[in-house]
Amino acid sequence: MIPRRAAWSSLFACLLLAAQAPAGDSIKKGTIRAEDGLSIFYEARGKGDTALVFLHGWCGDHEYWRRQADLFAPDYRVIALDQAGHGASGKDRKTWTVAGLAADVEAVVKALGLKRVILVGHSMGGPISLAAAKRLPGVVVAVIGVDTLQNAEFKMPEDASKKFLEGFEKDFKGMIRGGFDGLFHEKTDADLKKWVLDRAAAQDAKMAVPLMRDLSAVDTKTLMKEAKVPIRCINSNGGFKFFTPTAVAINKKYADYDAVAIDSVGHYPMLERPEEFNRKLREVLKEFTPKK
Repeated sequence: MIPRRAAWSSLFACLLLAAQAPAGDSIKKGTIRAEDGLSIFYEARGKGDTALVFLHGWCGDHEYWRRQADLFAPDYRVIALDQAGHGASGKDRKTWTVAGLAADVEAVVKALGLKRVILVGHSMGGPISLAAAKRLPGVVVAVIGVDTLQNAEFKMPEDASKKFLEGFEKDFKGMIRGGFDGLFHEKTDADLKKWVLDRAAAQDAKMAVPLMRDLSAVDTKTLMKEAKVPIRCINSNGGFKFFTPTAVAINKKYADYDAVAIDSVGHYPMLERPEEFNRKLREVLKEFTPKK
């Protein structure tokens, strides 16, 4: 038999640990049906009047936000989803487009009853966030891009774009393994590079290549205008092969836009330097979070 004092001590210790446990410990996992019946997988944490909906980039999944989801759950309702064709979401779709993925975001937001949403989109998740904001007027209050939406007027030369897409059509895995290294800063951890590369290479080319083709034709200027919400970005300050400089002045012509930069990081700041990224994200969120 445990002595009474020891029993009380054990109970107190359990209560203390429970009180210290982050809100993100309670995770709800589920799926939501998109307009075409495809299942969209999501994880939900936390509470709050404002929801952060995290959207990963091309050939990623919800695990790209593993260093953010629990951290922000005490203050926000946090939703991280696998976009259609990625991760645990459905993959049987005939046409892969930015518009289709934006419709999926709308379906998730409505099914979960989210009334006040900030979309946080990495890379491809940036234009998808803008397209989703247009579909959810009065619900989405801001879009926060992560190394994306750098220059609304930038267009890759047509010949270069064609060659790039043809490379993926001929050898998807080879292009992934040969090109993804150019998305990281020289200081990025080798194990993290491998983790990102392996997840990307495991994606289905029948989804990834058509989606990349649609992304290459996106009119960012129109998306920014039609989103009709403030756009804030947390972008890399350079130092990797495929770096795109952020043109704040140009983007301000099309939207309420601003950006902050992170030094010595590649295309995945939320994974490469999560502590600094999280500080900057929390600062950006202050602008759109009602004071308690």
